[in-house]
Amino acid sequence: MAPLVLTGADLTAEALFAAATDPGARVVCDPEGLDRVRKCRAFVDASVATYTAQYAAWQAGTRAAPPGAREYGVTTGFGRFKDVPIPPAELAQLQANLLPSHAAGVGVSTQPGDPANYFSAEVVRAVLLLRVNAFLKGHSGVRVELVQTLLGWFHAGVVPRVPIRGSLGASGDLCPLAHLFLPLVGLGEFSHGGRVYPGDAIARFVPLPTPAISHKEGLALINGATFSTALLAQAVVEVERLLDVADVGCALAVEAIAGCARAFDERIHAARNHPGQQASAARIRALLAGSRGVEARGEVQDPYCVRCAPAVHGASRDALDYARRVVEAELNAATDNPLFFPDGGPPFDAHFAANWPAGHDGRGRVAYSAGNFHGQPIALAADVLTLAVAELASIGERRTQMLLDAHHSHGLPASLTARPGLHSGYMIAQYTAASLVSENKVLAHPAVVDSIPSSANIEDHVPMALVAARKLMTVVHTTAAVQAIEVLVGAQAVEWRHAGIAPAAPGADSIQAAEDRAAAFAAAVDADGQARIAGRLGRGTATFYRRIRATVPPLLHDRLLADDIRRAQVLVQSGRLSGPVGES
Repeated sequence: MAPLVLTGADLTAEALFAAATDPGARVVCDPEGLDRVRKCRAFVDASVATYTAQYAAWQAGTRAAPPGAREYGVTTGFGRFKDVPIPPAELAQLQANLLPSHAAGVGVSTQPGDPANYFSAEVVRAVLLLRVNAFLKGHSGVRVELVQTLLGWFHAGVVPRVPIRGSLGASGDLCPLAHLFLPLVGLGEFSHGGRVYPGDAIARFVPLPTPAISHKEGLALINGATFSTALLAQAVVEVERLLDVADVGCALAVEAIAGCARAFDERIHAARNHPGQQASAARIRALLAGSRGVEARGEVQDPYCVRCAPAVHGASRDALDYARRVVEAELNAATDNPLFFPDGGPPFDAHFAANWPAGHDGRGRVAYSAGNFHGQPIALAADVLTLAVAELASIGERRTQMLLDAHHSHGLPASLTARPGLHSGYMIAQYTAASLVSENKVLAHPAVVDSIPSSANIEDHVPMALVAARKLMTVVHTTAAVQAIEVLVGAQAVEWRHAGIAPAAPGADSIQAAEDRAAAFAAAVDADGQARIAGRLGRGTATFYRRIRATVPPLLHDRLLADDIRRAQVLVQSGRLSGPVGES
């Protein structure tokens, strides 16, 4: 495949994770982006040279005041120490100190070998690319050598171990980013080829020499809500699939209850104006097209979990569109502090030059301290998307319950089993779905509103972006499991609908009659029977029914359901139940 070209301007969530999940992916930097890096770095070096001269004069007593060429985090301390000038000989050490001092992360346990303590390899690899992409915008002041080193790690398969907890998402994901880059100063740990190594062993795997941290680089590396952004980007990719699966689940339910088609009429959804709702309704129409069972009951309307599915799924589609806009802006953003703008005009604060104190003159400034590292956009989008995904699980579980409940499934057997009582069928799978939906409800509480001051109240509003993004990914995975149960139940339900076997209430017939019914169902869903059933479904539902059955066979008698659910969840998350309708 062609290499991914990073330009600092056009990276997408899909391209990012295609590279991050491919061990053989190649990534190159746009030459113009590297030129911007060099140009910006020249201003950092010039600023440090001016500061060094002024500092020497101040120390020699020929200058009354501390150096006026101080730049935050370059020649001063950090946070509450922003006014402390640093001796020129210690400026590189200032940057190197940032990494261990800010690497204060924790995991889920105290066992260092527990993989749950650390971000996944694909997320770490995505973050490496995001920092490089941000640097290519030419506002961070790093050297080209550092950019090349980070790409060297990526191509060598080096994955630093980064604890998942410890970020406020305000000055960026300071803590996890510090852990990520500890090997630059010979500290921390990384994995390679399934083994864990100390940070100072990284030169064994990376052909380029690791440069010593220089002016501004420590701060440039750890400023920015980059882990939060990577997780949100990953969620955007995965939620796109879950939205399609939700429509499949609804369409299977309509087939299974021989439901009403009028709720999906194009005119209804055009009258409401929401693009996501119109998209979901159109997809369900395409899934059902050609069905020989829909409308067979002649009912006026179905339960909300079916009839209102386009409105619910569509609102989540619109939320995904919002989250995608936010994350793809952030994927191509410069987010550290300060930022350098060597080609800009007079700074905004020059409008207030008359108010400047004696000796202060910022008209020639190229470095700007501000707040692009604040993760509020990411946190808010992650919280919104969490709500949207949780609702997909919620309505999907309701469709599952409808198909399993003989009082509401319009003639389907209880729990979709031929011998209710002796066999439980999918009864407890619905318990699992209900448990996951309730867990989602807890996780859907917004993180972004839970600000807490830090850094001696200098950093007095924080967005908890990483917390928001981490719990979003949890909800994405739990929802995929709920959908796995939904499509298993949906496939079994359409089989019963078209098997031509009358169900019986538990205990209402003889053991022999129940055994005959079970045998008849087994015969109806053998390979030939499945082909016949698929022929009665809509063109889209038939396609996805076959994919489900190629993965998990019909439930003829009680068996270990956890394995079925796991295989179905892999199918959901693989994208095989997503994409264009009608493909084989």
